[in-house]
Amino acid sequence: MTYFAPAPPFLDDWDWDWHDEPQKPSWRVLTDGAKVLNARVGTGGPFKDYVGRAKTLLENFDFKEFSEAAKSRSMIRAFFHAWLSEPSLAESTLRIKTIDVLSASTSGISRLGTMALIHLHLMYFDQVDQWESGLFRAIEKAVTDAVASQTRNDKIPDIVEAVRAKPELLITATAASAASKLVISGEHSVEGLLADLELSGFEARRYRELLNQEVFLRRIENADPHGVNEFLSEISSDSVRKGPRPGGGYFGIDLLEALISRPKGIPSLEWLNAILDIAGDPRMSYTQNWSIWWSPLEESARETVFRWLSDQDLELFLRTIEEYGERTRNEDIQRMYPDRSKFLRGLQKSGLVRETRLFMPESARSFAGRTLPIRVLQTISLLEGTPDRSLIFIDCGRFHIVEGSHNFKIWIYEGEVHELLASRQRYSTHIDELRQPLADQYLHNGQRYKSVSHLGLWQYPVLYFLRQNLGIDIDPSTMMTTATYSDMLFKKGMP
Repeated sequence: MTYFAPAPPFLDDWDWDWHDEPQKPSWRVLTDGAKVLNARVGTGGPFKDYVGRAKTLLENFDFKEFSEAAKSRSMIRAFFHAWLSEPSLAESTLRIKTIDVLSASTSGISRLGTMALIHLHLMYFDQVDQWESGLFRAIEKAVTDAVASQTRNDKIPDIVEAVRAKPELLITATAASAASKLVISGEHSVEGLLADLELSGFEARRYRELLNQEVFLRRIENADPHGVNEFLSEISSDSVRKGPRPGGGYFGIDLLEALISRPKGIPSLEWLNAILDIAGDPRMSYTQNWSIWWSPLEESARETVFRWLSDQDLELFLRTIEEYGERTRNEDIQRMYPDRSKFLRGLQKSGLVRETRLFMPESARSFAGRTLPIRVLQTISLLEGTPDRSLIFIDCGRFHIVEGSHNFKIWIYEGEVHELLASRQRYSTHIDELRQPLADQYLHNGQRYKSVSHLGLWQYPVLYFLRQNLGIDIDPSTMMTTATYSDMLFKKGMP
């Protein structure tokens, strides 16, 4: 919906060269009046008839009739307004040849017509190249020529003079990017900049959209991924993430690429949540949401988020064990917690972890639900057959681990992951399926495995299997507490 409104046709021939005469109103009054006029030009009054005729000509397009009508200044402006008010007409008839005919008309383009042409350019901006390759450049040239043909007026600011003075901020292909730098540098707010560029009375939809998108990308570029960033709460709204990106698709794809590539190491939870708010969990590859947001990204980007989410899963699993032990005053769990925590966190820090998956009984899921958003809970598989145990599956590429709370053994498997562990489409799994029956299937496929009870120096046989049997080079000191590592060296030696 355009902000232009009615103006009688005779204004097309108005003498816009103002003279400083005492009987004229003050410059402030004239300036304010010009802004009001600018916001009202375009519909209503006699000009409605011109716009109506322009729409009819465009709907029943005939190039000869169009060229004949383009000899009138009022019809030229009417065509611009018809394209502004009817996007479908613009998409079907705004072409290089039609804009060239209007631009080259012997009657010329009036100042109000030039304003309408500028608005047309800003309204659709880069999107016109999807209608016809090179159309953006053709409209940009038409704007440049129309502005140059207008008498300079430095006393009454308007969009024509703004384009004349700062075309690099308004009409070029990189205008939105250049303008965004002024916002990021703190010189302007977005609305303050638009006012300074005389755009307050114009919708300029696509230009504004691109400007806001560039501002978001630059804020991400300059932000601390480990700190507090208030703007992150804005980028997951549908109006932002589903805005069209240059070249097609959703702008949210550009946001994801910027958010994922920016951090060095694991970002803050706020940063990670911004990614999930835009696109959902990348591990849910069977969903339509995944196809929309994650499939366009490089595999390396998805793997990066997998690792960040694995860290989150690991922390949740360990927190569940620790809090359960404290709440129930279970001394065995409390005693075992430091060694399990050190082992799993050491595995994470080794850089081997690619993906994780949590299995929790209803009681643990309900407990976690007090602090976790629903989208995180939806990634936790229901574990049946146990009232309180929780399990975590850890994919490390060449091997993978199933670790559990309480007296559940730690299982290490070689090679390709079994579907029971990998598939997230299955809502629930019985705990007994993840014990010997699963190991037997690996053995049947010729894949080695090792199961170890958490007794004594349980880390030694696990590390021995990884290093000696599977050839995984891993530093035992990073997987064990100082006391346990010293005890192992004294009693067992290096695995």
